[in-house]
Amino acid sequence: MTPILTDSYQLYQPEKGDLIPLVFDSPHSGLVLPDDFASIASIEQIKTGWDAFVDELWLPATSQGASLMAAQISRMYIDLNRAPNDIDPNLLAEPWPEELKPSVYSSRGMGLIRALAVPGQPMYKNLLSTSAVANRITQYYQPYHLCLMTLLAQLKQQFGQVWHIDCHSMKSRGNAMNIDHNQPRADIVIGDLDGTSADPEFSDLVAQSFRQAGYRVAVNYPYKGGYLTANYGKPKELQHSIQIEINRALYMNEQEFCRSASFDLLQADLQRVTQTVVSYIRERLSHTRGEK
Repeated sequence: MTPILTDSYQLYQPEKGDLIPLVFDSPHSGLVLPDDFASIASIEQIKTGWDAFVDELWLPATSQGASLMAAQISRMYIDLNRAPNDIDPNLLAEPWPEELKPSVYSSRGMGLIRALAVPGQPMYKNLLSTSAVANRITQYYQPYHLCLMTLLAQLKQQFGQVWHIDCHSMKSRGNAMNIDHNQPRADIVIGDLDGTSADPEFSDLVAQSFRQAGYRVAVNYPYKGGYLTANYGKPKELQHSIQIEINRALYMNEQEFCRSASFDLLQADLQRVTQTVVSYIRERLSHTRGEK
């Protein structure tokens, strides 16, 4: 399987005969930092925002008929899981040409363009030009979302419905930029924006699959889902989107940013969860066809 590779993302797709309407995406798995990234944060601080190896953990899903998108660009350069106007104006050297709508993420230093690398550590010494930020959006953000939007639309047109899983990793404890500062976290967090981005039956299926595999699962805390689930989750239109956060302590050394001995075990468990999801989707498709 040869992926489609761009500056923004890699796209892995199964053989056409195996294709099912299931898309995984990993918007924070990229590490690429372009030459104009003039940050004063250390590389160790920057890596704390990296969803390390998440794309690799989920890659075997493509052997079961799913598609996988994986970001190339670092979220510290531009965050693909934020709205394109979620920009803190205090980061800019001149006014933005259109209305900005900074969210609570921007207020915590984690908007489309990061203000903080880690709590108390500014990302930049100097303000950014609007042209530099606009270039990040044009070159990296828009291609990622165009690809994902197109892929979901094509699958929905072909199958009548589509499922999207937005894949992330999380620190084992929240920090001062998170709502759960210094609290230990579950193994897995499922987010569906309080039941609005996907059929609750689908969210429950995924949560139960992880519980049956022995994992501690939380739902919608501390992560409900971000821009991707909000933008692409349209259950009334048979387009379902959930977010899955994996505790990094399950598969990596958080301080050294390397895989641990349990990486393969977790990856195998994710394949079993994926198989449960695939079986559910095939059953839903069969049921839908049977009604016609």
